[in-house]
Amino acid sequence: MKKVLLMVILIFSNLYMFSQISESKSGVRQFNISKKADEQKKFTDASRSITDESPPVITLLSPALSKDSLTKSETRTLIVKGKVEDAGGIFAVMVNGIEAKVAADGEFLAEIPQAFGKNIVKVVATDVSLNSSMVQFYSERQTQTITEPLAEEAVVVPVKPKNVYSINISSPSSDNYTTGSDKFTLQACIKATAPVRKVMISRNGTFVNGFLPNNIVAKGDCAFQVDEPLSLRLGLNDLKIEVFTIDDTISKTVTVEYSFYAARNYALLIGNERYDDPNITELEEPVKDVTELYNSLTKDYNFDPGNVILLKNETKEKIIGTLHELRSKVTPNDNLLIFYAGHGFWDEGMGVGYWLPKNAAKENPVNWIPNTDLTNYLGAIKTKHTLLIADACFSGGIFKTRAAFSATYAVEMLYQLNSRKAITSGYLKEVPDKSVFFQYLIKNLKENPNDYLSAEELFSKMRMAIMNNSETVPQFGTIQNVGDEGGDFIFIKRKK
Repeated sequence: MKKVLLMVILIFSNLYMFSQISESKSGVRQFNISKKADEQKKFTDASRSITDESPPVITLLSPALSKDSLTKSETRTLIVKGKVEDAGGIFAVMVNGIEAKVAADGEFLAEIPQAFGKNIVKVVATDVSLNSSMVQFYSERQTQTITEPLAEEAVVVPVKPKNVYSINISSPSSDNYTTGSDKFTLQACIKATAPVRKVMISRNGTFVNGFLPNNIVAKGDCAFQVDEPLSLRLGLNDLKIEVFTIDDTISKTVTVEYSFYAARNYALLIGNERYDDPNITELEEPVKDVTELYNSLTKDYNFDPGNVILLKNETKEKIIGTLHELRSKVTPNDNLLIFYAGHGFWDEGMGVGYWLPKNAAKENPVNWIPNTDLTNYLGAIKTKHTLLIADACFSGGIFKTRAAFSATYAVEMLYQLNSRKAITSGYLKEVPDKSVFFQYLIKNLKENPNDYLSAEELFSKMRMAIMNNSETVPQFGTIQNVGDEGGDFIFIKRKK
């Protein structure tokens, strides 16, 4: 056997010359194969040179190779393109044993199959003189990650899409929201690709409301639209929405803080002591009193200076105009304190009390401010709480009923209910210019140690002191028919 093999090798070596003429650094190998000169004469015609021993030159155009002569793909076949050049002419180009299509300019194209993993690709070009050269590289077919056409015999198994659910909360607008109102509307859009079986709403772990399938109706893009009015407790309120579906349960929680400090407190402080009519006695204390009250409210209590209006010796037009402006500025969640210090007058025949502004005339009431105008504005200015404090003669005429004390409620309950209350320095009597009423009003405000002080509690603290030190009998009560619901104005201490 060895002798036979040796004889074959000797015969082949006598006929052909075989040499590796190049090997790139990346590993691509090019080989040349040519016949020996004496044998080549037998295979060429008279017109062809017997010395043609130059093999074709192969240039690979695609695929692109890495520095390791490797190309990667995920397809079952690989397209190999290139160009072959030879002065004598090309006989054939073979790529892994498959004959490539060769154009007149020498460009060739072949499509070869690929197995998974690493494949050796050999491009062999042979000219008409039977000189050959070869280019070799590697092709790696990777695991398929993109969709390819399945074989006809493959069975397609449908994949059931997973149901998707979401809760998009629009109110509150942020996860930690603060409001000065005890009433809040929770709003959310529930989206679902499968039927919703139940929706539950809770506050601080306590059930508030629930919805079953007969109440769950789609609206626009929402499988269900939550629009739930809620009552809040003072402090933090964790509002939770739970959605129960056929194959899942999802929930979302937002926190809403109900705080007295979130409400805006407005104040209109009016001090009149100078009068255009010489027949009206001028006073000495009102401007000083309203200035001192302004300083206490803005320093000790939750009144921003920008929300406190201080009017000194103003006309009826200015006072009424300011009340009118407050109608468009104050909201139903805000609070308003109105303080008046100056002359007052009671018309017994008409049963009407008046404030006397700077331009009031003793004998002409056209510029007087009647209590009826005041109560009309107190009804028109929509606030959470309004407190009127009047330190003037006959100021008790603002009440349509006499003072009446209600039972003391917790501060939170008093704040929840709307109120229209008044504290006055007397009922239908004159009061002195040197106001004992204001003395004990400002004293109790400044010395108050508590975070919250209701108007009724303030009055009860100052009432006996005023009566013991003057002939004045102060009054506290409800301003009737302007929206009082039994609540009270709360003075809120400023946070240090």
